[in-house]
Amino acid sequence: MRRCINRLFYFSCTICILMTVLLVLPLQVHAQVISGDQATSYSILGPPTVSASFIDQVLAANNSPATGNGQAIYNDGVKYGIDPVFALAFFMHESSFGTAGIAQLTLSPGNLRCIPSADCLSGYAAFPSWSAGFDAWYQLIRSLYVDTWGLTTVDQVIPRYAPPSDNNDDSAYISTVENAIDAWRSNQIATLGPPPQVNNEPATTSDTPQEGPSPSISYSADGYNIVGKPTIDAAFIDKILTRYHSPAAGKGKALYDAGLKAHIDPIYALAFFMHDSIFGTVGMARVTHSVGNLPAPGSANCSCKDFHGYRQYDSWEAGFSDWYEFIQQRYISLNVTTIGQIVPDYSVSKDPTIIKSFIRTIESRIDVWRNQYTHTTQEGGTSLSLSSLLG
Repeated sequence: MRRCINRLFYFSCTICILMTVLLVLPLQVHAQVISGDQATSYSILGPPTVSASFIDQVLAANNSPATGNGQAIYNDGVKYGIDPVFALAFFMHESSFGTAGIAQLTLSPGNLRCIPSADCLSGYAAFPSWSAGFDAWYQLIRSLYVDTWGLTTVDQVIPRYAPPSDNNDDSAYISTVENAIDAWRSNQIATLGPPPQVNNEPATTSDTPQEGPSPSISYSADGYNIVGKPTIDAAFIDKILTRYHSPAAGKGKALYDAGLKAHIDPIYALAFFMHDSIFGTVGMARVTHSVGNLPAPGSANCSCKDFHGYRQYDSWEAGFSDWYEFIQQRYISLNVTTIGQIVPDYSVSKDPTIIKSFIRTIESRIDVWRNQYTHTTQEGGTSLSLSSLLG
């Protein structure tokens, strides 16, 4: 009797083990297939998955100064064996398609550091045209990342391309690029990456407003007066900074308090911060902690250092305070108080079309945030969605 029970027990155990193996193995194989498919889908190597005309549509939809270079971007991808959709995604993340950061001046879609084959501007490689900048990006990725280091997928390339030691959020960078890839391969023009900038104006890492002569006012005053009480609160500011993975996230109260002290509505500082560096996520602001990359002072006093001709601060708090002080001294003291008056001087470019676009960008963002803030307060603090923040 005992032998029968033992045999039955062993038989039951054997059946259970076999069933477990039969169930687990397919799941493991399926997981491996999914993992392999994901890695393959985000491999930078391969033929184009978007057309040249589609690339131009994306650039045009985002008012990129590189619009019209779709065919060159496509051809370079074919030349180097890299799917051009990745070049487009990096371009979006690094400079919002060339509308923010030093890329506006360097024509470098990937914000490459100085290289022997290009001019050098404030530590960044500068090119004579967008097509030359894209060719240099492709060449770097192919020769160094792929052929030398053997890195071929987005999650392999980005940690080396934008290391955390340079204040980069790699997980956010990877997610932004992959989401954009998915959207574009699905033939969607718009993505939920960095906010599209409706301007071509180089406002970040060049000689933003130069200290010295009084600003030349060529535009009339408008209804967007920067002087006044806050129209948003510190919590709202922090929600926006957090949504965009800003390195200044958590500093909303500092930006708010500095504005309150300067009698400047902090919503304007936030709008310039977005325009100039996408909240500190692109360009020199990542290391200078500056709202708008101000030129290094001559005789002016500020708690800052000289970083390649620009003001660098030890903290975001110091950068916020000095930006407000700069605005006060250069503009408000001369009774220059509206966006329509300030931007023509603040902007590096003096092209009327670019200046008008710069003004529209700031003012439209102010409208979006004020409406959103009013809505959330009326609804009792409803959480902000990314789509609503994008406007």
